[in-house]
Amino acid sequence: MADLPIIIVGAGMGGLTATLGLQRFGYKVVVLETAPELGEVGAGLTVTPNATHALNFLGVGDRVAEFADTPEGGGVKHYRTGEVLVATDRGDEIVKTYGARYYQIHRADMHQILTDAVLANDPDCIKLSHTVEKVTQTDTSITAHCKGGIAVEGDVLVGCDGLRSAVRANLIEEKAPRFTGQVAWRGLVPSDNLTKEMMTPSSAVTIGPGRIFTRYFVRHRKLVNYVAIAEKEDWREEGWAIPSTIEELLNEYQDFHESSRGIIEETPPNLLYKWALFDRDPVEQWTHGRATLLGDAAHPMLPFLGQGAAMAIEDGCVLGRAFGAEADPVAAMHRYEKARRPRANKMLLDSRAQGKNFQGQDPDSYDREKHRSAENPNIFGYNPATCEV
Repeated sequence: MADLPIIIVGAGMGGLTATLGLQRFGYKVVVLETAPELGEVGAGLTVTPNATHALNFLGVGDRVAEFADTPEGGGVKHYRTGEVLVATDRGDEIVKTYGARYYQIHRADMHQILTDAVLANDPDCIKLSHTVEKVTQTDTSITAHCKGGIAVEGDVLVGCDGLRSAVRANLIEEKAPRFTGQVAWRGLVPSDNLTKEMMTPSSAVTIGPGRIFTRYFVRHRKLVNYVAIAEKEDWREEGWAIPSTIEELLNEYQDFHESSRGIIEETPPNLLYKWALFDRDPVEQWTHGRATLLGDAAHPMLPFLGQGAAMAIEDGCVLGRAFGAEADPVAAMHRYEKARRPRANKMLLDSRAQGKNFQGQDPDSYDREKHRSAENPNIFGYNPATCEV
């Protein structure tokens, strides 16, 4: 119904990007967010050219450029020797080839940029402390039922509420997310404490048997964000704010080159966290009646391609364009899904495969050409602002 808003469940990267996309085409949006205040946990994220195109289209590209870092180069490094196995350009060559920049940015900065843009369009559109538990729908509307007896009625609804999406649970009968046998650590380190060798190239993933160590600059090279991922079956807790210890992480990476271990050693004790990685299989339908899914609620991404946030940003851009092209909101959601599901499901599976490639038992035989061919045209060459919708 034209007088009812579009409901977005979740004010993360995907939910805010979707809201911006819909607002760009004149839609009234209400965002239901569980948290009592806006903010984002985590540390760094990568914005590859495919996602930068979307951010430019949504009008926040200049703000992202203001806060983000652009690495001069990147690479895949050997865990034991520190040797660069694959060198990659992350600067001007990326722009020449794909028409947009490659950025790395603090997650909180990106979240704030998107929040500011959404609230500038509609200061009242985000409703905090609204935990959606159930979704019901009729032929003409859909209602999000929130904890505490709050009910919000809308024209259609988009679930952007993550891996354990309540919206998805209302739409799809399936098993709980599957533990991958992987545990991840994230840390933030002041860059003044690090040597040049530790940060050459300025963005890199170090690969070893059953483990990887990814690090890059954020906050204009004042901080280094890292994520360490190891195959580990004996710990399965979820969450972005579970403390870990430097001793524990060093023990997991005791055979890694000193350029990686040195970064771990310089981590402030209060800035090291860990979490277990969970996964879901691709599904063949996101849209059910007047509801659809977006981001990790639709296609939860493991971190091995660095495309989790990028895929959600792509989704939000294409969703807005689909609603701009289609007057019927249900038809618009199907148009969005048709445009996005094949690519997103492929990226989900490709990210799993890249994890196995990175964590193989013989880094000396790492397939350099496979890395280059998989990374660039297939990922960076997609433009969600101009793709067919």
